[in-house]
Amino acid sequence: MQRYGKPSLPLLKHKRNFFEENDEILAEQKRVLKLYAAQPRRSQCKNCHCKLQEIAFSKLGIDYLICPNCGHLNGGHEDTDAFVAQLYINADSKSLASVYRVEDIEAYQRRVADIYLPKIDFLIEALREEGLSPLDLSYADLGAGSGYLVQAFLSRGAEKAIGYEVSLSQVAFANAMIPGERIRLHSLDEISEIAKALCADVVTLIGVLQHLRHPELLLRSLQENANVRYLYFSVPIFSPCIFFEMVFSSVMQRQLSGGHTHLYTESSIDWFCNKFGFKRVAEWWFGTDMFDLYRSIGVSLRQAPETGSMCERWWEIMKSAIDEMQLALDRRRLSSEVHMLVKLKR
Repeated sequence: MQRYGKPSLPLLKHKRNFFEENDEILAEQKRVLKLYAAQPRRSQCKNCHCKLQEIAFSKLGIDYLICPNCGHLNGGHEDTDAFVAQLYINADSKSLASVYRVEDIEAYQRRVADIYLPKIDFLIEALREEGLSPLDLSYADLGAGSGYLVQAFLSRGAEKAIGYEVSLSQVAFANAMIPGERIRLHSLDEISEIAKALCADVVTLIGVLQHLRHPELLLRSLQENANVRYLYFSVPIFSPCIFFEMVFSSVMQRQLSGGHTHLYTESSIDWFCNKFGFKRVAEWWFGTDMFDLYRSIGVSLRQAPETGSMCERWWEIMKSAIDEMQLALDRRRLSSEVHMLVKLKR
């Protein structure tokens, strides 16, 4: 099962701050990149551990290298324990907790409906094509954040869904939004042990693998857990939007910055699927490359006094074309992310 494309309007509704707070977000990204640049140099591929060689490009002071073995895009420094803890746990860090939280139940439910229900609908359709009854299965969401995906499961009638998260603030927020204390707190170094012991038919990793220091340890733990039948994951892809980020250095860097220190390619996904015995069952390729191009030019127009008045005109020109332009990339698997369901072969 393969699907391509996704409407951009829901993203635009939820990401207005990308336009309005560009300078503040970019400043925070530069702060995180400064911390990342202080970590030891990376010598091996994050994905396959092959020796890294030539620098492909540099962006905002960080070198990036393409693995000659699996094609993975690597940042030039290590994701140390100190770096990861600063991003995702420490209370004084302006990390993902401030991005993926909303202030009231109505806004929470809107985000679930616009962003997370489509992810669950795709998963349910794929599992049905596998001959399964998705609402009877059990699900564990690792890296559950503020619980949006778990709430989406519940909204579709999949009652056997729980989540695990390392951020105390996000766990507290999620359990305030979702009845039943379904999101459980754990430490960073417990995730592989949790994965080994899960009693779940399907494990979900939505936007998680790129944030782990050792993603292969988690994947191996899941492969060794006989209870887990399917893995549903999404990862960011080395796509055209990275070239936009190279050009528009004064615009917030959505794809390759902050906690995103490395990016997957289809070949690097193939590498870990082959290594761990994952059979690709369903794929949904979609992205925000054209949204990012629109945003980057719009923000740049606004930054210059002589072109600021053209922002609205730019939107009028682009709004009806963004989705068709993006679909052309998606169909060629050049989009900025992929959602994939794999079956664990044993």
